[in-house]
Amino acid sequence: MPSFAYEALDPRGRRIQGVDEAVDQDALLAQLIAKGLQPIKIRRMRPVQAVFGGQRPKFSHEDTLFFTRELADLLEAGVPIERALALIADSSEKPQARELLNSLKEEVQGGKSLSGALSAHPAVFDKLYVNMVTVGEMGGVLPLVLKRLGGFLERSRQIKRFIVTSSIYPGVLMLVGIFSVIILVTFVVPKFGQIFYDLNQPMPAMTKFIVDASSFLKEWWWVIVSMILSVFFGFRYFIRTPDGRAWWDKIVLRLPLVGSMVLKIELGRFCRTLGTLIESGVPILKGISLAGDVASNGILKESIEGLYKEVRQGKSLSQIMKKSRLFPSLMVNLVGIGEETGALGAMLLKVADDFEEKIQHDTKVYLSLVEPVTIVFMGIVMGGIILSMLLAIFSINDVTF
Repeated sequence: MPSFAYEALDPRGRRIQGVDEAVDQDALLAQLIAKGLQPIKIRRMRPVQAVFGGQRPKFSHEDTLFFTRELADLLEAGVPIERALALIADSSEKPQARELLNSLKEEVQGGKSLSGALSAHPAVFDKLYVNMVTVGEMGGVLPLVLKRLGGFLERSRQIKRFIVTSSIYPGVLMLVGIFSVIILVTFVVPKFGQIFYDLNQPMPAMTKFIVDASSFLKEWWWVIVSMILSVFFGFRYFIRTPDGRAWWDKIVLRLPLVGSMVLKIELGRFCRTLGTLIESGVPILKGISLAGDVASNGILKESIEGLYKEVRQGKSLSQIMKKSRLFPSLMVNLVGIGEETGALGAMLLKVADDFEEKIQHDTKVYLSLVEPVTIVFMGIVMGGIILSMLLAIFSINDVTF
């Protein structure tokens, strides 16, 4: 069944994107309408796009950060927005990025606001970005809002880069260990076992197990690879369904070590987003709604929706958080202090800084454990293979010529 990428408006008027399967576009249109969505755009996806989740955006995170900072500096210097967009487009080295920036310039010259032009490209500029630009336009403080938005994007980039760079060495270590074991099992062990078959000499039990396992892997490797790929893509498809996603979000938060790390990352992102929005002049209800959209875990997203509903009824944000087990007591207390002092936005940014420091510390600790664990595990595996071959060598003395 073909896959389609779509953009639609939900009952609250929010623009959403997704990927779904249907017999044809008309069938998908009926499905979306039945869900209460108002379709805007539907595009059939190629098989590779369907597997990996859609078309690659024209802007990378780095491009978006560069655009935001450059636009903030030019507007702060008094350059008209159309001229600023033209200058940034001319300085871009990527043809696709230049094309997108020129498109924004033309839309602004045609009478659209910057936020309106940005909203036409949701794959590049998400709803959070567009809404912050809207607030800056309405308040006449667009350069200031863009600077805060640039700081927000930079901090997000630093966290991602730290996690990725910290994972490189343990990842390389694991790959080298796995590759070494594969070389031993598929090339060395079979030739070693052939010697004993030629001598018609019985092998020790441990050696025979290793040789048989090697023969099985060499002959049936394609079955094993097919099973692994089937499980991977089957699981990937399952967690993209509503029920599968809900199940996976619950499991992730309950995993030892991983669950607490994921929760800290999600809460840190939520606090930084909400704090940046409030500091930029966005009302708290609108801020909670937008900050909830950046949460990727469904359990946390439901809790944030609960915050929105109860804050709308006039309740205190910290009091509502206290009822939930997802929000740590320190976070609740700091939010309470922010509400009392009228500095909720600044306090939320402080909470986000604390979470990010804990994430960096925990990441260093966990990844520092990966190295010795990997070395010990690979040492046991490779040592077992080598020991089995040594036992076989020692048993050659029993051969009768």
